[in-house]
Amino acid sequence: MKTRNALSAAALLAVLAGGTFVTSSTADDGNKKLLARERPVHAPMFRAAFDDEPAEAFAASNTELLAWLPLNSFPNDNAAGNDCWGYVSPSGREYAIMGLEKGFGFVEITQPDAPVIVGYVEGPSSVWHDIKVVGHYAYGVSEGGAGVQVVDLSNIDNGEVRHVKNKSQAGHSTTHNIAANTDSGYLYLCGANFANGGLVALSIEDPENPTIVGAWSDMYVHDAQIVSYTEGKFAGREIAFCASGFGNGSGDTGLRIVDVTDKNNMHTISTGFWENDQYSHQCWLTEDKQYLYVNDELDEEAYGYTTRTRVFDVSDVENPVFVGNFSSGVDAIDHNLYVRDGLVFEANYRSGLRVFDASNPAEPTQIAYFDSYPSNDKAQFNGAWSVYPFFPSGTVIVSDIERGLFVLKVDALSDAKAVAVSSIAK
Repeated sequence: MKTRNALSAAALLAVLAGGTFVTSSTADDGNKKLLARERPVHAPMFRAAFDDEPAEAFAASNTELLAWLPLNSFPNDNAAGNDCWGYVSPSGREYAIMGLEKGFGFVEITQPDAPVIVGYVEGPSSVWHDIKVVGHYAYGVSEGGAGVQVVDLSNIDNGEVRHVKNKSQAGHSTTHNIAANTDSGYLYLCGANFANGGLVALSIEDPENPTIVGAWSDMYVHDAQIVSYTEGKFAGREIAFCASGFGNGSGDTGLRIVDVTDKNNMHTISTGFWENDQYSHQCWLTEDKQYLYVNDELDEEAYGYTTRTRVFDVSDVENPVFVGNFSSGVDAIDHNLYVRDGLVFEANYRSGLRVFDASNPAEPTQIAYFDSYPSNDKAQFNGAWSVYPFFPSGTVIVSDIERGLFVLKVDALSDAKAVAVSSIAK
């Protein structure tokens, strides 16, 4: 397949004037997720430091529930939750960022069993919100519009979360996901309403004024991880691993590996596919960049699989090799995953958080779980949306569509942190 070069910044602006637009109603599982919506579960906030037990029982293994902030804990009467991310201030205090139907909630979890909501930024009403952090700024997007919402976190330790602006440019309004490469300092829009829904690079040289500098517009990109290589053949290059496909992402769905170093000439390096593909949703690398884990959001429903996550050997970026699958053994749909300290943290809708030991990266095995959706594990679009496992303390957060924010201790990660601290002490 012939691959077109990415548009130059000038050419991009010209195309956007008349542009190809993608709407939320056609993106990924849009209608399925809307049809699956349930009423939010309202309950008192649970904080382990003060309360004996949560208002609802959650099945778990090798995890501990430290706090639960139901949707009714947040301002503005939000009826659904979505993505989550995290921020650590220069003082070392830790903050969870919870995506909500009508904006974003900011929660201090430095004492994870006694969280405190410290800020809220209102946004357009939508089931889909996503947010990433670079420096002391958070950048939020939504399928409801508003372009990029810029939030200053520099004074969050004093309880101030400042909504700087909503930045729209060149017809940009809606976005499905936003990615960030903190090493290069670029943001990337995924599934926006222009540039064919492709991967759009934003410079944040001026952090309060994100500016379009180029795009890879060959096809729709649902989500991506963008990393900078420091060794090997691609040393000095910035590479994007894209969950992508034609049309709304379902056509010829799969993996595209794209060189995005030159924002005026982003180009495809290689592609990867798997049997019985339905919708390439999200992907994340192992810490050594040798393997990539890919979530196909619709194959469980289509084929009756138990949760199935694909594994690629990407040690040769120019020749990704599919090496197999791994599963939790339940029927839920895999959604978003991240990797830390040799562990895979995966938010799988109705089966909640699933944690895998990736000592053998080609065959991760489940070692822990926390089920945030107690009813059942069917392949439906309810329950856990995402997970953030990157806090220095080892605290893990999970965002849930109906039940809000969960703050957890995962034994394997806590044990790894304890060993690391012990080694440093010696």
